[in-house]
Amino acid sequence: MDVNAERVKVMEDLAGRLIESEGSPLRVSSTLDRREALAGADYVVVAISVGGMAAWANDIEIPARYGIVMHVADSVGPGGIMRALRNAPVLAGIAEDVAEVAPDAWVFNYTNPAPVETLALRTVPQVRSLGLCSCTAHPASAKWLASQCGVAPEDIAMPPVVAGLNHCAAVVELRAKDGTDLLPLAREHVTEPVTKWVLETYGVLPYCWSHWVEFHPQMQWLEQPLNGSAQGVKMRYGITTHDMAHERGRVQQWEDLAREWTAPDAPPVALDDLPPGSEDEGIEVIEIIEAIEGHRNEIHVVNAVNGGAIPNLPPEAVVEVNASINAYGVRPISAGPLPEPLAAHLRHYYALQQQMVKAALSGERQDALHAFLLEPTIAARLDLDQTAALLDELLEANAEHLPRFSGAGTAAP
Repeated sequence: MDVNAERVKVMEDLAGRLIESEGSPLRVSSTLDRREALAGADYVVVAISVGGMAAWANDIEIPARYGIVMHVADSVGPGGIMRALRNAPVLAGIAEDVAEVAPDAWVFNYTNPAPVETLALRTVPQVRSLGLCSCTAHPASAKWLASQCGVAPEDIAMPPVVAGLNHCAAVVELRAKDGTDLLPLAREHVTEPVTKWVLETYGVLPYCWSHWVEFHPQMQWLEQPLNGSAQGVKMRYGITTHDMAHERGRVQQWEDLAREWTAPDAPPVALDDLPPGSEDEGIEVIEIIEAIEGHRNEIHVVNAVNGGAIPNLPPEAVVEVNASINAYGVRPISAGPLPEPLAAHLRHYYALQQQMVKAALSGERQDALHAFLLEPTIAARLDLDQTAALLDELLEANAEHLPRFSGAGTAAP
């Protein structure tokens, strides 16, 4: 299901061709109607981006004119807030539909900002929902963990203990099979500057470290002038801001593949012929579904309601932790407390996430302004008048995607 008929056709054509070539009994159907797609579902996977790449470009370019350049702009910062304002009402609506037409379904969300969207789903508490993220491929990989510590993969005791908020989570306990604490080894072994700083400052091993940068305004600095665009620009730590030309190229790749594979003279194809994606290893939703269906008692990293898994973060926060997954469902596993300075840092971001959900669902400019005032990077770069002006420019640029904000007004002159 998609709201874009062309995208639906691409996916339906690719799936149909693979099913035919593999001789599989699977059936694929498509629709543009959300409730029709959800009716009777056992599992629902949500990955959306309201406004698409044009809106994402605005999330990068408009704040840059105010001196705020963030390389992804999908979790926090002005771009993360705007993405939440666009996406969260849709996620809440999906949860409402699921409660009515598929009350026993599990809903797995890949939409960013993951904690905010999961909180939006949780506004319908009877719906079973959680967030997932491809970044969790790192702590799930003994090879990656071993590379951070300078030991052999077979020596790692898997899985490690993971805790934090999405895009600012870390391995908080890592041991060898003989019980050796490997985090001190990682602190000595790693050379990547952000990872090393986090290990030295908080004593934990970050994964997807480039996302951590956006949670620390002190790390966000340009290494070259903008020259008319904030896309594809080099920043400190070897980071380059996202470029919509590159992102559109990824879409074009799948459209070209669908056209090639469904041509009348197309040769046989197989699943192994699919081009690998940059985040494939982190897409674990099928393994999670299989763990539920097959009572496999597996452990995966998920974004779920804290409930005390991290005792020094609020119990109602959506946290990224290990969870036990089997026929009884998904249950977060206690990770213990985070180092208190890190917990304090993340508690502020949870307050921001709460305000982002409130603004998205209320459609009130004042609620959105409160989110902007809470956001650390905005606070570090802009004064009060600039903050309000940036909000109003972004609301205007996103007006067609924010129907709840219709008539919300702008700041008084």
